[in-house]
Amino acid sequence: MIAIADSGSTKTSWVVSNKKGNEYNFKTIGFNPYFVTKEEVEKCIADAFPKEIEASEVTNVYFYGSGCSNCDNYAHLQDALETFFHKASICIFSDMLGTARAVLKHEAGVAAILGTGSNSCFFDGNEITQSPVSLGYILGDEGSGATIGKNFIKQYLEGRFDAELTRQIYEETGENITSVLNAVYKGEHPNRYLANFTKTINKHIEHPQMQELMRQSFRAFFDNYVLIFPDCQKYRIGFCGSIAYHFSAILLEELEKIGYSKSNVLIINDILPELLKYHVM
Repeated sequence: MIAIADSGSTKTSWVVSNKKGNEYNFKTIGFNPYFVTKEEVEKCIADAFPKEIEASEVTNVYFYGSGCSNCDNYAHLQDALETFFHKASICIFSDMLGTARAVLKHEAGVAAILGTGSNSCFFDGNEITQSPVSLGYILGDEGSGATIGKNFIKQYLEGRFDAELTRQIYEETGENITSVLNAVYKGEHPNRYLANFTKTINKHIEHPQMQELMRQSFRAFFDNYVLIFPDCQKYRIGFCGSIAYHFSAILLEELEKIGYSKSNVLIINDILPELLKYHVM
């Protein structure tokens, strides 16, 4: 029996599968090793683990998580997983490798994350061989929900949108300069707050100004996270994340403009089913 986890800073999605193909899904808080203790990890897994099965039945754990790219950071996470899954072999990988394995399996190509944050890598079918510098939504993260939301709310507050669209946004969100500045500069999670505005963008996506905002965002992502890889159009490209999934029509159109055919693009929202396929292939 194997267990696979897809962990972000907010939540972790788990699937446990046996040789008969039976699957058990559960969720815990996010286990970013920068923000959780060994004790928190142990308690959260114990509380959420399916009652129908025993942890001792799990022989292999494949944990993919944000904050797990540097092995020096996650010793306490490794210890917690080894304590709970006491008969299992524990493997911890970065969320970027999880995305690459999910969207490319054993094929060479570009893997990309377009969610609250953004990132990419070139995957040779076995390991990540190239990746851009990731600077977060303040200095980078072009194409991410946080950066798109930041650009959206900036244009809204500056009065860049037409009068009718501006009125509709205000009626739907109630946001003004005071509420936005308080949330961005005093709130606990400004990146999530900003990314939440992509729901408003999606609601008005037929408006030309929303279309252009998204197209510019994707072009900026390509410049910083895709076209940096030589001859990238010769390879398959795969995306995961809410932004890629919910704005897939625009994303595909912009990809065609830089030389990708739709047949060479995969866009998914949930990587767990694909990671399960990868590990049982």
